[in-house]
Amino acid sequence: MKALKGEIISNDKISENIYKMTVFSPYMVKHCIPGQFVNIKCSESTVYDPLLRRPFSIYDVEEGFKVFSILYLIKGKGTKYLKSLEPGDVIDFLGPLGNGIKVDDKSDKKYLLIGGGMGVAPLFYLAKSLILKKNNVFLAAGFKDNKFIFFEKAIQLLKINYQFFSEDGSHGAKGIVTDFLNNHIDEYRDYTIYSCGPSEMLKSLKEIFLRNNIKNKAYALFEEIMACGIGVCKGCVIKTIDKDNKYIYKTVCKDGPLFELKEVVFE
Repeated sequence: MKALKGEIISNDKISENIYKMTVFSPYMVKHCIPGQFVNIKCSESTVYDPLLRRPFSIYDVEEGFKVFSILYLIKGKGTKYLKSLEPGDVIDFLGPLGNGIKVDDKSDKKYLLIGGGMGVAPLFYLAKSLILKKNNVFLAAGFKDNKFIFFEKAIQLLKINYQFFSEDGSHGAKGIVTDFLNNHIDEYRDYTIYSCGPSEMLKSLKEIFLRNNIKNKAYALFEEIMACGIGVCKGCVIKTIDKDNKYIYKTVCKDGPLFELKEVVFE
């Protein structure tokens, strides 16, 4: 992890209130792995409002151009500031941060990726990395509506199999992604599973996997409000349970964001 500055190459609106920012950073491209994130200062250099940096998953990396990209949803003062930035502007960030996913050099393995809403952001870089190693990847994702059509177009370029769902039926099949997994779980028993999305979705997935005796190959990338981003302030802790049934509080920013689903306690 380093304190870095990077020039913005593009900052484009790709859907309603959703933007993709691409940043030039040879250091990030060389050192980051799927599942990691950056913590961005969302104000001018001499301004400290908002005071805290904002964490964003690494959405994609393009090694040839030495750039990485993030997706962000306009929600508050911090993301409104990011929206105002233009190509040529420079952002101040920490990265790469977190315990990410080390993609095995061995190929021909099976992976199931499950995303919900903005939780699909880190899964694109993961899917891309797995495909480059000649693995078999299936992605299932659920959304409220059709704001993520851009994501389907991006996934199609990877030429992987996928299934999308929306609650209102306007994008993909009508329904929710956890129902799909519940009904087709036997098809994915020999897959390694990675998921990212709302807490309720992850809680449902854990229940489905435990009910079907899938315990040791199911992982999740967690999203929490963060402050320092490096595990010092303990502002992003989640409750976990170890093999001796002892409760341990771990930080999403440093111990995670990758956790085994079976160890996370949902309350």
